[in-house]
Amino acid sequence: MGEIILTPKYDDKFPVECDMITPDNFFGKSEEEIKEIKLWKSSVQYPLSEFFDVKGDGQGAQSASDIHIIIDGTVPKMKLIGYAMTTGKITVNGDVNYHIGCEMKGGEIEVNGNAGSWAGREMEGGNILIHGNAGDHIGGSYRGKWDGMLGGRIVIDGNAGSSVGDGLVKGTIIVKGNVEAFCGIRQTGGLIYVGGNVLRTVGVEMKKGTIIVEGKIEHFSPGFFEQNLLTSNEVPSELYEEILPYGANLYSKSYVEYKGDHAFYNKPKGKMYISANNNEYLLSCEGSVDRPIEFKGEALKVILNTGSTIEQGRIIKGGDKYSPEYKDVCAVCHIHPDDYQLLGKPEKVKVSSPDGNRTVVVRAEMKDNVQRRNIFIPRSVWANVIVDAQSVNSGAPIYKGGEVYVQPSDDEILEAPYIIEQQYK
Repeated sequence: MGEIILTPKYDDKFPVECDMITPDNFFGKSEEEIKEIKLWKSSVQYPLSEFFDVKGDGQGAQSASDIHIIIDGTVPKMKLIGYAMTTGKITVNGDVNYHIGCEMKGGEIEVNGNAGSWAGREMEGGNILIHGNAGDHIGGSYRGKWDGMLGGRIVIDGNAGSSVGDGLVKGTIIVKGNVEAFCGIRQTGGLIYVGGNVLRTVGVEMKKGTIIVEGKIEHFSPGFFEQNLLTSNEVPSELYEEILPYGANLYSKSYVEYKGDHAFYNKPKGKMYISANNNEYLLSCEGSVDRPIEFKGEALKVILNTGSTIEQGRIIKGGDKYSPEYKDVCAVCHIHPDDYQLLGKPEKVKVSSPDGNRTVVVRAEMKDNVQRRNIFIPRSVWANVIVDAQSVNSGAPIYKGGEVYVQPSDDEILEAPYIIEQQYK
């Protein structure tokens, strides 16, 4: 096998697009030719040797499938490694940045460390093995696209973030640890296995495909209906065959089989097999328990959701942000009656990001249709003060499901023009 060792020597803060680092591109090239391969940093192309020391060449290999690229060290600013590769192997001995193995069609990538978000994005074939943790949108779709992973396999020994397998069409994703929110959102095929716990919203908007959860689901999705209570031996054998070779298994004694997401489709074919042992509340009539009451000083920990009704949308999207109507409709926080009582029935509340760096004061309004330990602020400049603009590394705002703190306040509600000037200048 033609082994090529790349030793990182780049420690600048700007990311480098390493989409040319693939066995396909290295095959047949001399060491000097590999050093001269161009990589983008910002709007300028630099030779690969600017970022890596190179040892080895691709001339001795019989084909690209014989090429083994070893990146010997952590590369926190290198993204798109293995982009659209079709064959061969890449090993990273350390942590790696975003988009590793995205759109890959074959071959193997092994990461002896952690991987950033969008690993295996829209991949069509091949295998990605991550021995550490991974970020968000693993095997998912890119912004503006609907379909995520189309084939292949991703195995993560540790934990993963939010939106694992979003838009999954085909293929297998195995996460042996925990995942966060929106696992399997918009899934239309394939298999997702989670060996640990899931935060919430697993399988939402799912049409087809399969999800297995071994651990506890903190908050279950409402659009899934119970079909059967199965022993581990009654779970379809093909699911065992898909996960057993990669160190995963069905460890629980029994599983609840669910079908959905009925909240989005009349006749969905998506299936979830959920550990009954670790989710006993699913077998009762009580459903998922409310979020716990957690205070930090006078501030109650809640989930922030934003959006708009048709009337609010008319004002928000087409209205004058300088008008009193805009402030009256949008500078408001809807709170469940029980939480409103906990906070002392305030006229105004201050909503803060978890780190306290972003705060906004809005009018408090009690609403029965808001869940306990949740708040709703119409999508507006006031909501955008708090909405995390990084959105789990995705570059777009989170409008649902972000944790914030809310507390009574006597401070002034700022006008929209002032917020716009301060927030977006």
